[in-house]
Amino acid sequence: MADPRRAAALGAKLLARAERDRDPGNVAASLRILGLAARELQDPALAAARLRRSVAVAVRARREDLAAQSRMSLALVLNDLGRPRAALREIDRALSALDGLPLARARMQHGILLRRLGRDEQALEAYTSALAAFRRHDDRLWQARALTNRGVLQAYRGGFAAARADLGRAEQLYRELSLPAAAAQAQHNLGFAAACSGDIVTALTWYDRADEYFRRSGSRPAEALIDRAELLLAARLLPEAQQAAQEAVEIAAAARLGTLLPQARLLQARAALAAGDAAAAREPALLAGRAFARQQRERWAVLARYLQARAGARQRPGRLRALAAALDEAGWPEQALEARLYAAGAGDTAALDELATADPGRGPARLRIRACHAQALSRLHHGDLAGARRALRAGLRLLDQYRAALGAIELRVLSSAEGEDLAELGVRLAVSERSARQVLAWAERWRAATLRLPPSTPHDDPELVRELARLRRVTAELAGDSLDAVRRARPLQRQRALEDAIRRRTWRTAATAPTVDVPGSVDEILAALGERALVELIEQDGRLLGVVAAGGRVRLHPLADTAALGLETAALRFAMRRLVLRYGSTASLAAAEAAARHGLRQLDEWLLRPLARAIGGRELVVVPTGALQALPWAALPTCLGRPVTVAPSATAWARGTTARRTDLDERFVLVAAARPDHAIGEAEALARLDPAAQLLTGARATVGATLAAIDGARRVHLAAHGEFRADNPLFSHLDLADGPLTVHDLTTLRRAPDLVVLSACDTGLSAVHPGDELMGLTAALLGAGARTLVASTGPVDDEATRELMLGLHQRLRTGSDPAAALAAAQAAAPPEKWATAYGFSCFGSGAA
Repeated sequence: MADPRRAAALGAKLLARAERDRDPGNVAASLRILGLAARELQDPALAAARLRRSVAVAVRARREDLAAQSRMSLALVLNDLGRPRAALREIDRALSALDGLPLARARMQHGILLRRLGRDEQALEAYTSALAAFRRHDDRLWQARALTNRGVLQAYRGGFAAARADLGRAEQLYRELSLPAAAAQAQHNLGFAAACSGDIVTALTWYDRADEYFRRSGSRPAEALIDRAELLLAARLLPEAQQAAQEAVEIAAAARLGTLLPQARLLQARAALAAGDAAAAREPALLAGRAFARQQRERWAVLARYLQARAGARQRPGRLRALAAALDEAGWPEQALEARLYAAGAGDTAALDELATADPGRGPARLRIRACHAQALSRLHHGDLAGARRALRAGLRLLDQYRAALGAIELRVLSSAEGEDLAELGVRLAVSERSARQVLAWAERWRAATLRLPPSTPHDDPELVRELARLRRVTAELAGDSLDAVRRARPLQRQRALEDAIRRRTWRTAATAPTVDVPGSVDEILAALGERALVELIEQDGRLLGVVAAGGRVRLHPLADTAALGLETAALRFAMRRLVLRYGSTASLAAAEAAARHGLRQLDEWLLRPLARAIGGRELVVVPTGALQALPWAALPTCLGRPVTVAPSATAWARGTTARRTDLDERFVLVAAARPDHAIGEAEALARLDPAAQLLTGARATVGATLAAIDGARRVHLAAHGEFRADNPLFSHLDLADGPLTVHDLTTLRRAPDLVVLSACDTGLSAVHPGDELMGLTAALLGAGARTLVASTGPVDDEATRELMLGLHQRLRTGSDPAAALAAAQAAAPPEKWATAYGFSCFGSGAA
């Protein structure tokens, strides 16, 4: 176990000596050594061949003790190859020929086979009795093995404290025995126990610790990849889950690990279904089902049949309900509940009745959240509207607690998808009762909830700081013009590796204060609005609903089809981008101008004109949804000249309008990179407006100096190239003197400024996830505590931006709020530069 390659080399020498001496006992022992080494090196076919030969040599020599020990090892290898019945036959023959300590070892291995066949009680009894024998004989290696196996079984059964105790002691024993590979496997299993309990952060921490050893040793076990893929799937890190499942399939197939290969294929199917790709799930689910049937592993075969049904072109509700009962019986409670929910969603009333038995008080948080949804559906089916609402609220409270325990922005954002069905049902109930107040309350209950959590900032992780610095150096290298395509390949590879390492490190960030902050009430929102009007947009069944709160009243309005809105928004953004970049002939630019004007009128007709009477002439607070997050709202005809604030949620906006923070000083910080060409001139012009401003320009505008300067400042202006990374939003950035200032860098701020102006392209863009959770520079700064941001949702013209920014800050100095100052500056912009001026939006609270 410590060094299987060296063991194999020594075993080969021993075998040659034994064959030369014609010593059958040592031949059998040497072949067993070679077989065990092959198993450790993940070559079960070679291991089986050597162990069978060992058994045959021992039998011919009438050494039943040696034959039994080789059969004991052969049983595990046959199980690896997916032949559990043959494995049981071999272990039974070994048990009948052994006594004392060897018998205890065989019993422990018998427990492994029983566990794989789903006979958990018998397996637990076998582990416990074997462990007692190992302790009597002071056999610490086999104690560690028994504790490992029992700990994993305890985790499966929900005995998480017992699992941690067994696995922690196993890791300690392996370290005392100088067996790093086994200690790494125990660490991985500690992660597995945490994953079973729903503790994603602890599980990732243990998995990564073990994975460091696996990567160094050049051997990543397929079982470890399967467990990682399962956890990534639970965390809704779907591309990463699909990749881990694919790697597990490839390793298990190459090593002919017949037991693990179908399990890896099931994870492939589950990850594909989670990503909405039923076609990609069909083949792996079918292949896995056939393998489990051959191996007579009925517990796993039931899960494969369920996934095949889910991946089918037509789902039959009755079939799903029948499979739910079989999944329950086989010990798959989460999948059983999921099957009933799908059946109920397809109109199976019997499944709705069965949902009443779902228990929100048991299991990991994700299962309990779904149980609340199940109860709400069942109660609604039986006419208990009040009970349905209670269940929905309980589920969303559980989601709040679950999300609050996660420290990483990415995990918090992705976890919101767990509440999608709950929030949608709550809104649906409110719409059916035509209660605009309740529609707003339910929409706010789920929307952008991550921003209600206290920031979780990894201040004290020096390795994260070092990795970000290395990333800046690599990115700066790539930004140079001297590298051709061939020479760019290596730094690009380093960049991808560093980004992956940074993401993985942030996933392990624990919540510093896992407290839950409930959303504001409708009355709180109305009180904060004063003379303003709120327009909150909600998507339901492919249609958009508009909730208007103004003058102490809340009204509900049906609006346009969301598919049409998405197409028109994309066309508008394309036309405005062309206008700003001045791309094409005079005729094509004229066509782009006409297209942009048409798009603005059409979107205004769909979104705001139906609400005109309720809005009146008030200042606007807009809470968009989906693709409308990137809309240049200030350019819509209804908004021209009117202060407009774009907020992630009404609750976040209302709380941002409260009294100014007292933890900031009154500094005004100006930062300008050497590029684009106008940036330094823009910052210097603003500094002349306010000579007391702190100015960082050119080579002084490094990431470290910028973060130090803006931390705790009241007002900040950053002029630089900006880039939104659609492929990896948390690496969206501003280019400073020594490289990119990323979202990850911004999470290290202890006291985010009240007002941040980002004078750069695309800095207002965000990736939008379920719950209208946002990822990008805007969301990072708002999440860190900034009250207001001014940023662009597209490219900008340098000179037009400089003039707009001067106008904005002049008005801010006279006491205007940012939303009002931006609206006035936009109205004063030259007509030919309108696309740049109106490409900027005021995000957050609109106050400073």
